[in-house]
Amino acid sequence: MLNKNHKAGESQDHQPDDYQVQIDKLTSDIQSLEKTNESLRSELEQIKKEQITYLQNVSHQIVAPLHAMKMHIENLRYGRIENPERVRKVLRSIYSQATIAVHLSKNFSLMSNLEADQTLAAQREPLEPVNLKKLMINLADDFQPSGWEKNVHVTVIDYPFETAPPVLAIKNLIGQVFSNIIENAVKYSYNDTEITISGKYNQDDTVTVMVSNIGLPLIPEEQGLLFTRGYRSKEAKNAYPAGTGFGLYIAKKIVEIHEGKILAYIDNGSIVFEVTLSVKSLEGKAMHREAKYNSNRG
Repeated sequence: MLNKNHKAGESQDHQPDDYQVQIDKLTSDIQSLEKTNESLRSELEQIKKEQITYLQNVSHQIVAPLHAMKMHIENLRYGRIENPERVRKVLRSIYSQATIAVHLSKNFSLMSNLEADQTLAAQREPLEPVNLKKLMINLADDFQPSGWEKNVHVTVIDYPFETAPPVLAIKNLIGQVFSNIIENAVKYSYNDTEITISGKYNQDDTVTVMVSNIGLPLIPEEQGLLFTRGYRSKEAKNAYPAGTGFGLYIAKKIVEIHEGKILAYIDNGSIVFEVTLSVKSLEGKAMHREAKYNSNRG
């Protein structure tokens, strides 16, 4: 009995220590949760600030081309421009401004969708075979008017691009990837230069598209930041103060959804954006429809 009482006493002596350990652990857990909560609150505030900035920038950028189009149309409507060559230039400018407005509107729409639905299966549109060379030709035609003012020419190189098979992708999303890249290339290219778009079929059943231009320098230290949401280099901000920094971020998001790769690098003085997509590895991972090639739009 004495031994039992002694052991019971020992157990009672240790109970306060056990309680203190538990209290200390709970205190530590609470402090950790408070730090996590504070971090999440800061991130939320930062996201809200970025959203406000993005909305302001997009609003400004959409209004600018719409205002320019309105001015040009008024000049044509009231006969203020009579020279045929000048009329052609104004019409080209209207087309260019309309292309920019549509491009910005699509980016604006995609931002919220991509943040909410980050998987291929969650996207509303189906997969279909996409001829990337045809798509590049169409996009080159769309953005060429924007380059005329700086005498920048957009060229799609046929070989070996023409030997590449179609890739399985959501066409509108992949189109926006290359719209963002080409629009950047036109905007930041130096005067009297050429933007070249090339492609190739790889042995691992993928197709790689390269968009190359000569323009604002790409600093090596900034290469890893180019696809960060809201990021714009100092050179880009100085050249074009009004910008969102979301175009390349959206491009990367879409490429990642398609399980592809996107990167930027410098090659012999040219800035190259490279996108690689699989020909058919996405089969069965989302809705699928066969492409209809009745249209020349790829």
